[in-house]
Formats: sequence, structure tokens, C-alpha cells
Amino acid sequence: MNKKLLCISTNWPEANATAAGVRMHELIAIFISQKFEITFAATSKHLEGLHTLNEKGITTRQILVNDPSFDLLLEEITPDIVLFDRFISEEQFGWRVRDILPNALTILDTEDLHCLRALREEQTTSYIKQHKETPYSLFDHTTDLDELNSRGLTKRELASIFRCDLNLVVSSFEMTVLVDHFKVPSHLCLLLPITYPKQHLQAHRASADYHKRSGYFFIGNGLHKPNIDAIKCLYFSIWPLIKKQHKLADIYIYGAYLPQQIHELHKPNIGFHILGEVKDVKTPFTRHRINLVPLRFGAGIKGKILEGLIYGCPHITTSIGKEGMDYTVNWPGKVANKSAEFAQMSVALYQDKAQWEKLNNEGYKLIDQSFERSIYKIKFLEYLTQISNSLEDHRGKNFMGSLLQEQQFQASKYMSLWITEKNKNT
Repeated sequence: MNKKLLCISTNWPEANATAAGVRMHELIAIFISQKFEITFAATSKHLEGLHTLNEKGITTRQILVNDPSFDLLLEEITPDIVLFDRFISEEQFGWRVRDILPNALTILDTEDLHCLRALREEQTTSYIKQHKETPYSLFDHTTDLDELNSRGLTKRELASIFRCDLNLVVSSFEMTVLVDHFKVPSHLCLLLPITYPKQHLQAHRASADYHKRSGYFFIGNGLHKPNIDAIKCLYFSIWPLIKKQHKLADIYIYGAYLPQQIHELHKPNIGFHILGEVKDVKTPFTRHRINLVPLRFGAGIKGKILEGLIYGCPHITTSIGKEGMDYTVNWPGKVANKSAEFAQMSVALYQDKAQWEKLNNEGYKLIDQSFERSIYKIKFLEYLTQISNSLEDHRGKNFMGSLLQEQQFQASKYMSLWITEKNKNT
């Protein structure tokens, strides 16, 4: 009999819209290769990504928070493994899984550390308030990890991490934060970045031609705050500096769900084009010459940079953009944390064919060596088997996790039960 996997999320994953969507489809592909029967359950009423899952033969179920119908779903499916898509899903449904199916192996896909991203967002907001004349300039981020310690979001996220049997971490930097700073036991964490099948990586090597490409571009989902901030940074701070040096330059902004405030920045007369959603994600990476990624806050690893490496499109980014991805000495891009430097590097790389082609080749090497799926897939499946075969011993080494499952530490459970009862009487 095939084993069963239940994925629980707040969203239906869209592989062409977000890096998170790419990530979830990657994990699903690994479980499909092992013949798992997969059910994907989400609370979202936005159904865009649901149909892609159905096409892959995955059962989809819409679920409600604070509703006992989810308990019936668990009893119906009886999954061997439950995969939570980000900590909020674990917080909402994890206690029900453990009550109904105490022997199910639980996995949390962190996506990125939300507490780290939130801290950096607050630092960026503070910068905007303090620099009213140049609010969208790039600036150097210094992340004091001790600032995370007392934050409520940090404690909630860490509680979810400790409660799960395994946590998938996408960034080498965030692995260090969890294991070294927060002292999360290393046996609860596995580094599993966004990865790609070898055949996918090799299929696009012929598309990289310097002379056939033109223009700069940015791509990012409009529902993700770091992307909106980056577009404003480009428009107000970086693009005017690029135009001074490269008068005929054009930049093209792609992304699903871009808000009206971004569409209002569409100014073809200054070479700033808002194009919105693109059906085929490879289009901007193969059409344009330089991938501009001026992220001022964020966490995890950046799908837009990885896609650029796949399709042979060099980038300019910030230290935030590069974070957690530098697995080799030769980084295949340029990094700048000041707007003037970012603009200067962008124009210089655009006009330097030899340097462009060098970074292009270095990008292929990095993606092949550090983000090809087969190596990580084997490690992931071997560790899953190891945990499954000794689940009791594995949990016995996680005292903090067992402590957080005691009644006095399950505030989210009892709040949910109270809401459930309240809803019965309304």
C-alpha cells in the first residue's frame, strides 16, 4: 500500500507566480517520485493554483480554521506524513494533527524565517521615516540577531519549529540562525534549498546570447512586500541614476498581483515599463540582459536570482538578495548596498560583454553544483526514512518540543476550541 502525504497550507501554490509556489511543487515532485498518495488542503479561497495540483493527480481539499470538520478529514485520510507549508499552518492545525494522529510524522517547510523578514521590514520602515528626502535609497543592513530574541513572532515561529519532527530550511544563513543562535537541535533541521531537476537546468543553456538580449528587468509577486519595496526603490532611487549614464535604457517590471500604486509607475517616456503578470516565467530571463534585484529586506533564498542563473541572465543585487546562497567562491553576480553603486554596476555590466558572459558561465556552475535536485532529494528521503523508523527515539531527543505540547503551553489549541464553541452558538 502506498504511503500518504497531507500538505496543509494557507495558499494554493502557484509555480509561475512565486518562489514559494516553486518550492512547494518541488517538494510535491519528490513525494510523487516515491509513489505517495497526496492530498493538498488549503484555507485560501483564491483557487488559481488548485487546478495545477489536480492536473498532477493530487487530491485537493478546502479547509476551515477553527472548525472540527478538519478532524474528520484527518480520520478519513490517515496520512503517514503531514507537511505544513510555513509555521502559521502548523500553528492553526498542528495540534489537531497530533490529537487525532499522534504517530504521523510532521514536517514544517519554513520557506524562510518570518521573524527575520519582519525585523528587517521594520528596519526598512524606520529608514523610510528617518530619510524622508530619499526614502527608497539602498542602505546597509546590519542584523543583530539578539533583536529577535524578545519578539512575539520569533517565539511563535520557534514554538512551531520545536513541535515538528523535521524542519526544512532553505537558507544556509537561516540554518546557522536556528542551530547556532536559537539552539534548535540539529537533528530537527535539514538544509533543503529550492532545487531543480538536472534536465530542467540543462534544457535552457542554449538561450544565453548577449547580443539578442536588451533592457533591464525586475520580476516579483505583488503580494510579497519586499518586491513592492524593491520596485519603488528602482523607480525613485536607482532608475534615475541609471538613465543618467545609459540614456536609452529601458526597464521592464513583471509580476502577478501588482497593486495599483505600482501600475501608476508605468512611465514609458522615462523607460520604466510595468508589464505585470507573465505566463511563462522564463520570458524576462531570456529576453532581457540584466536582472535587477534591489531587495532591502527579506529572508530565505531568492527564487528570482536562481531563475536568472538557470536562464543565463546575470544580476545585480544586495547583500539581502545574496544571503544564504553563496556556496562558492565565485559569486555569479554583482552586489551593492548603495543606490549609486548599484546603478553604476548595472550600467557597467550591461555594456561589458566579456564580464556578462563570465558571470553567465559562473551562474551555470553555481546552479549545477548547489541547487541540482538529485543530491538533496537523496539526503531528504534517507533522513525521512531514518526518522520514520525511529520516531519515538527521535522525539525523545526533543525535550522542548514535548514541553510545548503540554496543555499549559497550547494557547492556540484552546483559543481555537473556544472559537469553535462560540461559532456553534452564533
